[in-house]
Amino acid sequence: MSFIDSSFNVEIVYNFYLKFIAETLLYLRNFILYISLWIAGYLCVCCVVYRRYARKLPTRIRGALGAKRVLLVIAHPDDECMFFGPTIFRLCEQGAEVYILCLSNGNYEGKGNIREEELWNACRVLGVPEGNIYLINDTRMKDDPKVQWPVQVIAKLIHHHVEALEVDTLVTFDRGGISSHPNHSAVFYAVAYMFVEKNMPKRCTVYTMDSVNILRKYMGFLDLPLSFVLSSKRYFLRWTESRRVTRAMKQHRSQMVWFRYLYVIFSRYMVINTLRKINLADIELELEVDD
Repeated sequence: MSFIDSSFNVEIVYNFYLKFIAETLLYLRNFILYISLWIAGYLCVCCVVYRRYARKLPTRIRGALGAKRVLLVIAHPDDECMFFGPTIFRLCEQGAEVYILCLSNGNYEGKGNIREEELWNACRVLGVPEGNIYLINDTRMKDDPKVQWPVQVIAKLIHHHVEALEVDTLVTFDRGGISSHPNHSAVFYAVAYMFVEKNMPKRCTVYTMDSVNILRKYMGFLDLPLSFVLSSKRYFLRWTESRRVTRAMKQHRSQMVWFRYLYVIFSRYMVINTLRKINLADIELELEVDD
């Protein structure tokens, strides 16, 4: 009798595991099917948005800021390509006078002189004249994430160039600095300081580049629908246009290590820029979050 009971129990357990495995496989199959349908649908949306808004809209109104004289403030050589390439490309194409203020020569690895020349070469590819590039070489602002850049010094430099160049638009990093680099964030805090101290000229409109999460950051072209929905100020590049930004980035030969090639391939910032207009109220809110 015990032998029969034990055989019966084994059969029950065996049938239970068979049923469990069958239900698990069915669940996985349905899950993969739903995910595949979702991905296919999202890809279709990407294609529709690209064809409708990135290809067919006239260049003059495709995300235009309405700027005539623009000052772009960056922290290091190669920031202009890695993060702001679509903005620079489109502004130059729209006829704006673009100026670039770079706050260091990128001497973190002792290649400052090389990186200065690379900056000039990259800007030439993007369409920025050599005379519109201003590079600061100040020992207080070393290219080093461990060095805290003096906000007041940066603010004075920005204010001087805004006034001297009579710019109507300022573009720079947001609080997240796109890559969370402290030098990038220091530029934002300098702009915030100018607002708080009421040193920002009223004629100057300020935009910051949106920092996005790591998933969106490396979605490339696939971030297009989200960028369109979440931001009203955006610059998209066609595939052929993005190749110029890639060529500009490759002028920074000293920085083109293997992971930078991956960045060029996958980063949304090579093809999409979304910007946010900020004012004193926005700055005060950002500073409250920090506190």
